[in-house]
Amino acid sequence: MSFATDTAVVRVGPRCFTAELHDRWSSLVGIHGGYSAAIVVNAMTATVDDPSRALRSFAAQFAAAPRPGPVDIEVTVERAGRSMTTTSARLLQEGRVLQVAHAVSSTPWPGLTYDEYVRPRDAEPGDAPRFGPPGGPGHFQNADVRLDPDVIPFGGGDEALVAAWLRPLAGEPIDAAWLVAMCDVLPPAVFSRTTGPVKAATLEYLVHLATGEPAVAAGDHVYLSCRSPLSSDGFAVEDATMWGPDGRVLAVARQTRLAGA
Repeated sequence: MSFATDTAVVRVGPRCFTAELHDRWSSLVGIHGGYSAAIVVNAMTATVDDPSRALRSFAAQFAAAPRPGPVDIEVTVERAGRSMTTTSARLLQEGRVLQVAHAVSSTPWPGLTYDEYVRPRDAEPGDAPRFGPPGGPGHFQNADVRLDPDVIPFGGGDEALVAAWLRPLAGEPIDAAWLVAMCDVLPPAVFSRTTGPVKAATLEYLVHLATGEPAVAAGDHVYLSCRSPLSSDGFAVEDATMWGPDGRVLAVARQTRLAGA
């Protein structure tokens, strides 16, 4: 088992790829959305084919949940400028469009540099146990997830928050695809407000990559905090921040989720 193998894409045309969705990435409904998004990221990165143009922003709309098995990814280069490439992509299964995505890949630009995010926890999880709910979604087995002890899923609390320390299995490197997958790996933040599962499928998923080079040493943890400050008419907004072990923000993400009974 490796993240790189599970998210590998095979080029079958100039901008067409295939991939295999593995059932070990099954979620509550179908295949985990962050995992399928990571596969689309790899197809887009292969199409850009320029290591100097790192993924900077990725957005996906999930039309339906895929199932285990083969998928096709079609990538379009919308524009390739002197330093930035804009791409779009569609993930299909048996001819049905299941995901539509847009991305920006770019070289670094001169400009302001600042980071006002405050890391809320230590760099390492201490003795926090590895998280993997018995009989729960299979995707949790594909990373070392150490749930923050202050988080109580289904605790009926007054704040929608989940957080955890994460790291790849077997010392695999952290890249853009892994960041995109892991910003979505935790249970929905609304689960800390409820006393049992509710509808919480992701409709739209946006990730901003704060650096083109995550540079996290093998074996180190990142820390992910996901908070939902708003839910209305059955839809919730969830914001995520991922910090590296040195306190740098690696990625920020936002989701629009269902938040039904």
